[in-house]
Order: sequence, then C-alpha cells, then structure tokens
Amino acid sequence: MSEKLTRREIREGVFLLLYQNEVTGSTIDECAEACKEAYEMSLTGEMTKEAQAVIDKYEELDAIIAKYSEKREVSRIPKINKTILRLALYEINYYGNMIPPKGAVNEAIELAKKYSDKQDSSFINGVLGNYLKQTGKDA
Repeated sequence: MSEKLTRREIREGVFLLLYQNEVTGSTIDECAEACKEAYEMSLTGEMTKEAQAVIDKYEELDAIIAKYSEKREVSRIPKINKTILRLALYEINYYGNMIPPKGAVNEAIELAKKYSDKQDSSFINGVLGNYLKQTGKDA
C-alpha cells in the first residue's frame, strides 16, 4: 500500500537528494540510501529519476544562474541555495506545462525558508524573478 505523494513532497525529496549529491559528490543511488537513513523518508523512483535529470542539466542551469545572479558568481553561492535555484529552474524549464513558473518560484522560496537563512529567500526570489521577467515566463 503506497500513498500518493504530493508534488511538494516529491520536490522536497528531490531537493534533499540533490543537496546530498552537491555536498558529498555521491551518486544519486548512494544519496538515496543516505537520505533514507538520515531523514527516515521513503524515496520513490520518481524522485531519484528527477534528481538525476536535474544533475544532467547542471551546466545549463548554472549558466542561467550566472546570467541572472547580479551580485554573486555561481561558485560563491552557498550549495543549499544553488541546489534550490537549480531545482526551481529545472521545474520552470522542463515542467512548465505541469507547474506554473510562478508556482515553482514560490516553492523555491518555501524550500529556502525551511532549509536556508532568512535573507537567502530574497536572493533566490530575485534571481528567479529576473529570469522570469527577462524570458517572458512570468505571464
């Protein structure tokens, strides 16, 4: 008996996998095992598949972050915030028909409020807001 996870629960699982990968450099499967133990969470194949899809787009996503982050180079953005930005940009660009871009931004801000410092949610909102405005995805 498996209960259906909400998109928010899936997103948070993907986020935790991505962050674990960013910090440790471990594979997604290794990260999934670590997250199961550390967070006592059940990770689905959907989460690991999505996390790997985001990782496969890091170069593209980091180029977007570099272009729209006016004050910080990508290498100087804390790993937690970079992970949140990458996931949000992935959702905006690859789940646009399922997740409205502004919804992806709001969810990124919620992740930042939960896992990052208070002022970081403003930075994340600024980068994503600039991206949406300049690409016309904020409509």
